[in-house]
Amino acid sequence: MALARGGLAPKILVDIDISVIEVEGLDIMDLNSLSKLQTEGVNPRTVQIDRMSTLEMCTVINTDDHRVAASIEPCLPEIAGAIDALASRVRRGGRVVYVGAGTSGRLGILDASEIPPTFAAPRSQFLGIIAGGDAAIREAQEGAEDDEQAGEEEMERLGLDPELDSVIGIASSGRTPYVLGCLTFAKRLGCNTIGVVCAAPSMMGLSGNVDFLIAALPGPEVVTGSTRLKAGTATKLVLNMLSTGTMIRTGKTYGNMMVDMVASNLKLEQRSRNMLRRLSPKCGSMTDSELDALLSKSKHSVKLAMLIAETGESMETCEKLLQSAGGVLATALDKVTRPTQPRSANSGIIRKFVLCIDGGGTKCAAAVTDTDGVMSHGYGGPCNLTDGLGNVDGVVATLIGATKNALKEHLPSGTEPTEPEWRGYLKDSFRSVWIGLAGLDRAGQQGRLAPKLAEIFGFDHTAANFRLTTDVELLPAVSEDSSSVVVLVAGTGSVAMRFTRREGRYVRMARSGGWGHIFGDEGGGYSIGLDAIKHTLGVLEEMSLGLRSQGLGEFEHAIIRQLGCHVADDGSIDLLTDILSQNRMQNVKTRIAGVAETVLKLALGNQTAMAIVEDQVTSLVNNALSRLVDPRCSSCVTPEESEIILAGGLMKNEGYQRALQRQFAQRGLNFRSVLVVDDVAAAGAKYLSLQ
Repeated sequence: MALARGGLAPKILVDIDISVIEVEGLDIMDLNSLSKLQTEGVNPRTVQIDRMSTLEMCTVINTDDHRVAASIEPCLPEIAGAIDALASRVRRGGRVVYVGAGTSGRLGILDASEIPPTFAAPRSQFLGIIAGGDAAIREAQEGAEDDEQAGEEEMERLGLDPELDSVIGIASSGRTPYVLGCLTFAKRLGCNTIGVVCAAPSMMGLSGNVDFLIAALPGPEVVTGSTRLKAGTATKLVLNMLSTGTMIRTGKTYGNMMVDMVASNLKLEQRSRNMLRRLSPKCGSMTDSELDALLSKSKHSVKLAMLIAETGESMETCEKLLQSAGGVLATALDKVTRPTQPRSANSGIIRKFVLCIDGGGTKCAAAVTDTDGVMSHGYGGPCNLTDGLGNVDGVVATLIGATKNALKEHLPSGTEPTEPEWRGYLKDSFRSVWIGLAGLDRAGQQGRLAPKLAEIFGFDHTAANFRLTTDVELLPAVSEDSSSVVVLVAGTGSVAMRFTRREGRYVRMARSGGWGHIFGDEGGGYSIGLDAIKHTLGVLEEMSLGLRSQGLGEFEHAIIRQLGCHVADDGSIDLLTDILSQNRMQNVKTRIAGVAETVLKLALGNQTAMAIVEDQVTSLVNNALSRLVDPRCSSCVTPEESEIILAGGLMKNEGYQRALQRQFAQRGLNFRSVLVVDDVAAAGAKYLSLQ
């Protein structure tokens, strides 16, 4: 597909004026120097949309919409944190205020207005406010969104309670003055604040006025700047998740049924009957009139009706039961049906589980297994210590968050522990813990972290059943009992290690590579992505200099699409600015590494992609791996005597594996056996459960 009309050749803009201020190791870009927002970018896939047939137009719009859900996935840890913060306040009667302008404001009003009838929440608890007032819901109020002071005044009129109330600021561009004014006032007061944007970096993100920044990046719209499209869809998905998740956490559901509702119309009356019959054995055989009488007696509350039916207690008693359970029906039922089952963190779970955490540069994965072998998983954001030396507490919080998510599945149904209760659960639940952290040895944090994490999980940090290692050291646990194991990892980065089995444990003998993305890590996703982008930059530069007559090829188009880069009206592509337009360099790292997936998909049929993959795999084998198996290496064990374990996201790709096998064959590396590990945390938990 052409990138510009009239035969204009795309060119790279090499004179980039980006002011970068170093603040405690972070790169904060001057927003005034950025070319354009992602929301204002030109979509290269739709520049000819007005010349397409109607079916082609619908197809390309639908295809582009598929990108929206994927753009939210990196935001899930922030969304989860925001839900927990909202739930703790909403449970105590706190208000949630949505603020926005235009489409963003209307979406906030929509979400706020649908919560009361859906979940029987007080109408005054969820408020939607739009710049320009209610008149702006139907007709645009020109200039209203540019009034920052009006936003502050609007928040002041609400009489916000900083201990209870939360404000969600919605702005696709991340820089709407009215919304920024609302957040400035709310944060100054001390309220919980959440930002929902579709651009990065953003003025909102850099303001310091949001506790949780949710920045989904669905890319340029099919019609340039029309943020009611993908940005609007992304915003609605995020708001849906925030409100629904908050309602679930505050007990508005029983399983996935909306039991906390008031039957205010015929449809809801029938839904109430259906739920009672489905959820309560004692209601299953009741007639409609009997159910209606029960609901009338229960103030038309499904939760109260179910408690009365199941317990036989009076409405007053059931109201107290529900209140003491924090409004969570499952907890109230458990108190009545299993009164001898205590809820304390020390009851029924003492040292019952094993925990393994794989803390990597892309995500943190925790696996928990009980004495019956039942396994559950929990996830969190990136926690590579090398990337976060200034945020060790943040890394610890990510580890704990992933552990909580995994352990929740083993707790009694409906349990919603308080923070003191969580501390008890974490301290008393595990008989064995193994935490593998990316960058642990490079960061030099072993001595600081081990005592801190051991205390959280109720161990002495020198105990044999508490281990803190690098993430790579988790991998020998899946070995087939070999005396010598070589581990080769290719994910965002790459590294090779050699282990020897001693007294039932694998001891690391040697390490090669893993220097970090800045210095190489050949064969890793960042290095592959970097090569692909450098190739594309070179092609664009040749075109701008008149050195290349043909246009962009399939490979270059794919890389530009993957990056979601802005295409100017004259067809030029400011690729460097687009890539660097992140508020933290680790986000740029993740973005570049994400290009590897596109390269690997193309590698089976595209010569450029295939050459990049082959070169990177060759470098990985010739450098990191070859040093470990070189006979001159101290305490070397031959490949024929060693098992090799392959892990990391790239190792799951068939094309990458084949390239690796070719290198093994060319170099005569005949390992005794080859294992590919998909879920490292699960493999580690299984190993611990057998000890």
